[in-house]
Order: sequence, then structure tokens, then C-alpha cells
Amino acid sequence: MFIERLINQGNAPLAEQALRFTSARHKLLLENIANLSTPGYRNKDLDVAQFQQMLRDRVQDRRGAAPGTIGFADITGAAFEPGSGLMFHDLNNRSTEQLVTDGAKNALMHNLIVELLRKQFNSLQNALKERVS
Repeated sequence: MFIERLINQGNAPLAEQALRFTSARHKLLLENIANLSTPGYRNKDLDVAQFQQMLRDRVQDRRGAAPGTIGFADITGAAFEPGSGLMFHDLNNRSTEQLVTDGAKNALMHNLIVELLRKQFNSLQNALKERVS
């Protein structure tokens, strides 16, 4: 109970939700790449700016609330069809360069969040073992 409350009061729930978002976005981007030559396929993506704004709003709400009363689990990204890219004769709006760039950015964000969570849990583990890092 104490450990759960300790973890949920910090940034771990926020980072966990961001990790879920980057994972879901990566799946969509890979689906887009897999369907590059599929006639009529329309690219999909998750709105990063909207997701980040929802996280900011929730952090603001959490600042004035009692610990553990406001969570992040219900925040998800909304899928949309990007308006950029050329429309090809097969009605596919592919942009290979944009897909690869978005995938690389998303992977870097995912790895950053994993590293931040790892460091946070290592700090907790050291505190519980009464060690100085």
C-alpha cells in the first residue's frame, strides 16, 4: 500500500500513460508503413499535441487535489488522418519520408520515457535499501 501510494504520487503515472501513447502511436506508424503500397489505404496517426495538452491539463488539476485522487489512465490519443502528403492515383496518401521521421521521433520519445522511469525506480529502490546513489 505504501509503495503504491509513493509511486502514484510522483511522475510515474504520467510517464506510464505517455509510454502507452508512444507505443500505440508506434503501432499505427508501423501499420502505415506496412500499407505503403495498398491501394486506397489512408495513413493514420495520433495527435501528439492534443495528447500533451490533455496531460498538461491533468497535471494542473492534480496540483490542487488530494494525493492519489486524480489519475492519468483515462487519457488517450485520438486517431486522425494526416492532411499532409500527396494523394496518389491509387488514393493512398503515403509519404515514406514523413513516416520514417515520425517513427524515429516517436522511438526517441519512447526510449526517453523508459529511461526516466528506470531512473525513478532505481532511486526508489536505493531509498528502500537505504543506499546513496
